Amino acid sequence: MIAAEFAKQRHKDWVELERLLASSPRARQLRGTPDELSRFAALYRSACADLARARASGYPDDLVDYLNALTARAHNVFYVAPPFPLGRIWRFFSLLFPLTVRRNAVYVTAGLLLFYGPMLGTIALSVFDDQVLYQLVPKSMLKQFEKMYEKGHFEGRGETADMAMTGFYVRHNIGIAFGCFASGIFFGLGSVITLLFNGVVIGAVVGFVARTPSSMNLLSFIVGHGPFELTAICISGAAGLRLGFGAVITGNRRRSDSMRLAARDAVRLVLGAAVLLGGAALIEGFWSPSSLPMAVKFGFGGACALFLVWYLAFYGWGKLQLRAEAEGER
Repeated sequence: MIAAEFAKQRHKDWVELERLLASSPRARQLRGTPDELSRFAALYRSACADLARARASGYPDDLVDYLNALTARAHNVFYVAPPFPLGRIWRFFSLLFPLTVRRNAVYVTAGLLLFYGPMLGTIALSVFDDQVLYQLVPKSMLKQFEKMYEKGHFEGRGETADMAMTGFYVRHNIGIAFGCFASGIFFGLGSVITLLFNGVVIGAVVGFVARTPSSMNLLSFIVGHGPFELTAICISGAAGLRLGFGAVITGNRRRSDSMRLAARDAVRLVLGAAVLLGGAALIEGFWSPSSLPMAVKFGFGGACALFLVWYLAFYGWGKLQLRAEAEGER
């Protein structure tokens, strides 16, 4: 078949494909029925076959160039990446995450108690006998923390160091949170141990340094990012407990349904916790070591703590419940 006959035979399909391309820059936005989208895919495949045939048959360059441009345009439309799901992200943080925290209040409360209980207990213990801290955490490690904060942050820290430390904090914090969550698959036992261990270690460090001249330097450093970071660790532990107990406490559901719901809630909890940890890492990397006055840092930390309480416990309570009923999220 000569090039002119080939072009005449296939011209109708090429024109139809061009019309569909002109109707919208994105295939998923093409107006019409699903049959038209199917037709678009068929025309695109035919055009690719026509291009291959034209090249193999040695047809004129202008015909090959036309088909090449046509298939390239169709490819970019047909395989375009989906838009960034801003709506779904907003829905998650404005509805699903706080609602999931409240629906799993028992597990979240358990996570808070398992972490803050040992931490506050260890801090109180250090007031009466700091020697016992050495039985919990190596003395060399505690001395290292004391030295780390003895100079304070009155001169701030360089931007390069802030960036490097932010990356470290992200990796370190998410590692702890993932350990709290993933270890919960063993009927929640791993999450319990991880929360207890981290609570004791953090309590020992704070209790030890609080007895030294570096105490205010440490407190002004951790007060800003602490509410987000520590709450996120507790929520991650709660996610592990939810996952682990989903196979044990089934209620009136079948075990498979109970595990499916537990996995859904656990994933939502840990995703929200990951975002809290990301925010905490940014604060810890840039705000906490800054040379801002201590009063400003303590005020900021208090505001962060109040925001978390409001968001997780009280934000849009009635509105969330009504939307949850309408969307079948209960």
